[in-house]
Amino acid sequence: MSPNAIKKKSVAVIGGGIGGVSAAWTLHRSGFDVRVFERANAIGGNARTFSWRLPKGVTAPAAVEGESETNRVETGIFVLAWPTNFYHTYNQLLDLLGVESEVMPIKYFVTHPSGTFAQDGVPDPELRLDDQFSRWQRLIAFVTKVNRLFTPSLRRLAHDSLYHISYLNPMNIVPLYRLARLFGISREFWERIFVGVHSATFITTKMKDIPAVLLPLLEGIVPLERPTAMSTWRRAPREVFDRLTAGFREHVHTDHRVTKVEPLPGGGYRVSDEKGRSYQADQVIFACNAKDALAALGNPSPLERMLLGNVEYVDDVDATFQRAVLHTDTSILPSEHRERILDDFNTYTDIGRDGHVECTFVLSSHLPITRGLGQPLLVTFNSRKPIDVAKIQGKISIPRCNHSLNLKNLAIVALMRLIQGRRGIWYCGGFTTPEGGHDLSLLSGMVVARAMGAHYPLDPTNQAAVHDFRMLEGLMLGRNTPLQAEVSIRGDIPYTAAGHAIH
Repeated sequence: MSPNAIKKKSVAVIGGGIGGVSAAWTLHRSGFDVRVFERANAIGGNARTFSWRLPKGVTAPAAVEGESETNRVETGIFVLAWPTNFYHTYNQLLDLLGVESEVMPIKYFVTHPSGTFAQDGVPDPELRLDDQFSRWQRLIAFVTKVNRLFTPSLRRLAHDSLYHISYLNPMNIVPLYRLARLFGISREFWERIFVGVHSATFITTKMKDIPAVLLPLLEGIVPLERPTAMSTWRRAPREVFDRLTAGFREHVHTDHRVTKVEPLPGGGYRVSDEKGRSYQADQVIFACNAKDALAALGNPSPLERMLLGNVEYVDDVDATFQRAVLHTDTSILPSEHRERILDDFNTYTDIGRDGHVECTFVLSSHLPITRGLGQPLLVTFNSRKPIDVAKIQGKISIPRCNHSLNLKNLAIVALMRLIQGRRGIWYCGGFTTPEGGHDLSLLSGMVVARAMGAHYPLDPTNQAAVHDFRMLEGLMLGRNTPLQAEVSIRGDIPYTAAGHAIH
C-alpha cells in the first residue's frame, strides 16, 4: 500500500487508554488521519495521572521533562508498576520515546484478626500457616508441568511471555481455587494470603473462578512468599501519553463521550458524542469498554450483541475497588504497623473477620518522584474507617476498568476475531486480551492498527517483542502477517530501512 493511499484514510479511535492511544500512534506514523475521543478530561485510561498538593515549602521534581519544580507532584493511581521481564513491547516503547523508568521493590502487607502477613521475611507467630506454602509450591509445579505439556512452545521459549495459550489445556477450565483445595490449601490461606496479595493485582476480591492456567504466570509476576521487583516511571505516566500523541495532539478530543457510531450512505461513519458534536471517519476503533461500544453501535449484529454484551467486568460483581479516595491520612493504617508500612510497603490490605477487604496503595513509599518528599500519599479502596476530610485530595472511579478473569471472558476473547474489521469496525484494549494488563492493551492497539494497513512501529529485530506481537495477533485476528523491515513515513520519530530508531 502506497503512502498516498494510506494518507487518504481517516480513523476514529474511541477511548484514550493505552490501547486506543497506541493504535492511534501506530496509524499516525503510517500516514493515517486519526482522531481520538476520550470521555474523561484527560487521556490515560487506567494509567491516568493524578496531581497531588504538597505542603507549603515542599517541592517535587518535574513530572515531565522540561517542566520546573512545583508544589504539586504527579503520580499514577491504578497502574503503578509493571513486570520488566514480561513487558517486552512496553519497555521498547519507553526506550523509543525517551521515557525513563526505574526498578523498585514491590512488597505487600496484609492484616487479619488472626495475624499479619508481610513480604519482608518477618513472620508473624500468630499466623499459623503450617505447611501451606509448601503445598502452594507443589501446586505451582503441577500446573507448570501441565501447561508445558499442552503448550510445547513454553518449553522452547527463551524469554518470559504473557502470550502463550493452548485451547486444549484443561487448566483453562479448572478454577484455581478448586484445584488449590484439592492440593490441601486451606480456605484461610486462600482468603488471607492469596486474596490479600492478589486483590490489588486483579482489582477484585472475587477470584475463585480464575483459571488455574494462570498460576505460574501470577507467581512469575507477583510471588506470594517474597517481594519482587518491577519497573515504574521515573516521573509520571502522563509523559508516555504526551509523547505518543505529540504528532496529532490537536486531534485528541477529551470530554467527548461517544454515544453513536452510524454508517454513512457513501461509506464510512459518523461519530457523535453526547453533546451533539459529530465527526466523519472511514473506519472506527473501539478502545473503550465493551458495554459502551455496544451502546454506541447503531445496528449491532447478533454476534456483536452476543460478544460485547456478555463481557463481565469486575465491578459488575464486586464493588470493592470501584471507587478510590486519594488522601494523606495515615490514621487508617494500623498504629502498631504504621511506620513499617509507610517506610517499606507498596500495598496494605486489611481483611476483617467478616471477609470485608480494604486496600491502600502507599504511593509515597517507593515511587521515584515521591521518594524523599516526607509526605504520605495514599489511595484507599473500600475503607470502613473514617478518613479525615481535610486530608482528602480527591475521589476517583474508573468504571469497568478490568474485565473478570474467567472462562466466559476468555471464550469471548477467542471469538472476537469473528467481528474484527467487519464493516470497518475494530476493537482493542483490555477486554480483547486474555488478561488486560498494560502491555497486552498496548500491543492490542498495535495489532489492530497493523491489520488496518499500518506498519509495525517498533524494532522488528527485537525477538521477544515481535514474538509477543505475533502471539497476540494470532489470538485477536486468527492470523499472522509478515513483519518485514518497514519505514515510518512520519517524521516525528524517524526509522531507518532496517527498522531501528534513529536517536
